[in-house]
Amino acid sequence: MHALYRNHMGNDLEVVNDAKISFASASTAESWDFVEVPNPDEGYGTSLVQVPKLKPADERLIQFLARGCRSGQWEDLIKSALDEWISHNQADALLKYVKKMPTHWTPFGHQVIKLKMKAPVPIRTQCFKHKIGLVENEESRRYISSTPELFIPEFRSAPEGDIKQGSGGIHPDNELWKSHYELQCNRAIAMYEEMIAAGIAPEQARFVLPQGVLVNWVWTGSLYAFAEFYNKRSDRGHAQGEIADLADQINPIMEVLFPVSWKALTQ
Repeated sequence: MHALYRNHMGNDLEVVNDAKISFASASTAESWDFVEVPNPDEGYGTSLVQVPKLKPADERLIQFLARGCRSGQWEDLIKSALDEWISHNQADALLKYVKKMPTHWTPFGHQVIKLKMKAPVPIRTQCFKHKIGLVENEESRRYISSTPELFIPEFRSAPEGDIKQGSGGIHPDNELWKSHYELQCNRAIAMYEEMIAAGIAPEQARFVLPQGVLVNWVWTGSLYAFAEFYNKRSDRGHAQGEIADLADQINPIMEVLFPVSWKALTQ
């Protein structure tokens, strides 16, 4: 699996100025630095980009946009939760208030990032459930007949109790089941290639392929949309391990491109 940087539009300063357009004003950077974006998609230009260093006031503006309140208000909420004994009803009211904080997401929606992704079919499907602010173009085996690449996982134990999703630690017979998995999947891939060689239509031959084959796609979306994806799918207490691994590959790319905004949206 991988998440590779292809290109992007925007930066932290653009977030600030897209918000300040409401007041017909704009800000400037204190300085500009050249930084190298990790995980570049080879052959699609340089991974060296310019990133602005913001003024402290502009950093605070981004935090306000992401939180929906000023830093002083945020600190007051923390203080009220720590310093006072609060009842169940007060705690419930506080959590509801935080949930309904009116975040100002549109300035983050104008910043766009394009990635080249690769993941097994079920993980790709989970990624595609994130629709708002994201668009994808995927390779199609209706038109290609190359040998599919197989993803080989480390098998985990089923979750305990009546939990319907998730997993435990590495299964005690992980290596045994990996060998069975590879054998079964490689048989299916070999049959796929036999069907192609026999003249079966590729759009039908692909039906025999296992769920574990890797799929490539181009994924373009707003900074806000990728932050929503990351916040949900990097949560290893609820997200599948493989998609959490994929989300963790997106994180360092965004940290370099949008250091202030990404931190405000994800921490």
